[in-house]
Amino acid sequence: MSDPSPSRNALKRRFKDILGLSLSAGLAQIAAVVALPLLQRYCYGPVAFADMAAYAQLAGILGAVATLRMDLALVKQNSLENARATLSNGLRALVVTAFVALVLVLGLQNFGFEMGSIPWLWCLLPLGVVGVGLNGLVTGWLSREERFHKLAVVRAGGGVAGEALRFASVPLGSLGLIVGRIAGQWCSAIWGLRALHNSWCSAPQSTRSSRKTAWKNSRAYAIFTTPANVLAMAANGLFILYLFEHGSSTIVGAAGAGMAYLTVAAGLVIRSVSDVFFKHLDDVPPETLLRHYTGWVAALIVISSLGVSVLWAIPDPWVTQLLGDAWKDMLPIMRILAPWMVPWIAGSALSGIFPHLGKQSWTLVLDALHLAMVSGLIWTFEVSRTQDVLSDATALLLIGDYTVVQASFYTAAIGVAMLAIALRKNR
Repeated sequence: MSDPSPSRNALKRRFKDILGLSLSAGLAQIAAVVALPLLQRYCYGPVAFADMAAYAQLAGILGAVATLRMDLALVKQNSLENARATLSNGLRALVVTAFVALVLVLGLQNFGFEMGSIPWLWCLLPLGVVGVGLNGLVTGWLSREERFHKLAVVRAGGGVAGEALRFASVPLGSLGLIVGRIAGQWCSAIWGLRALHNSWCSAPQSTRSSRKTAWKNSRAYAIFTTPANVLAMAANGLFILYLFEHGSSTIVGAAGAGMAYLTVAAGLVIRSVSDVFFKHLDDVPPETLLRHYTGWVAALIVISSLGVSVLWAIPDPWVTQLLGDAWKDMLPIMRILAPWMVPWIAGSALSGIFPHLGKQSWTLVLDALHLAMVSGLIWTFEVSRTQDVLSDATALLLIGDYTVVQASFYTAAIGVAMLAIALRKNR
């Protein structure tokens, strides 16, 4: 009997890595699923979840630029010396981004934005951005070493700790949700830094020369991938921030909580698949790459479609019986939002295909288009708006339009990825 082909062995290894990440990280997702209804029922109301939604979008936008994507560049570093220099560059970028976060909050406060009224945001946002950046660098380092099991354990531990600290932070009022998330991220980051301590210490100390060389080799991630990430996060965050400024706290809180439920499962799939998919793309022969990518897209679309279909099987009264009347709008909003998450899961989980092909500039163009589409939707709605505060019915219509825009973009992004693969194959 002939030995298994290298591509088949690589595929088995990918499945094993993804399964390990999924099973271990699933603990954190289960903790979030269990914690959310308890937090809603007994600890925090829609106002707290509205503040959390606004914070999460601001932290996501800044987190996208926090390390200039040196976390992604780390995965592809061949030598330990280059890896340490790349991580050092990422840490320096992170310090600058934390300062930018502080300046941004002060600006929001001085110009009278509703977001600026979130208590202690001037302190919480920089801390949150640093937590995001550190976790990204830890992920990059452990993925480079293919220590996926350790990575999953670190993520799971931080996730469970974060949910527990949200309950412990109830005396802080609406800030407890934000504080718990940041504390969980820092727990995960500290645990991860301990996990990479030995290999970090065994690497040659980074110097100005080595950091300069590492930057030269990785600058495409900063020049193309970082702006693309910022544009992507801005496109997704702009809508929630607009709702926060003009919608009622009830609708914003329901939308924020609904998004939290939806992204719990989506995040498990995206993070588990994306880390391994990007690392092992080099094992896939160029002539089979399109088939490989298409197969993964189809599988992710089927899985996510089955997942979101559960929302229509849940009777409406169950939500109010479980969570209380304050959350009666959450399930309808989740049903409106869910369809765009199907192509989003597939496109985001496999987005590593662009840097693998050396097409980082394509993601920049795509995400610029994405931001333009969402901005166009908001601008069109804004010029026709006659009320300072959106009625709940009007907000629901706007959420429906947003879903159409999002679904259209992510479907197009998957098509562009297939085009990029086909062009490379033909060349």
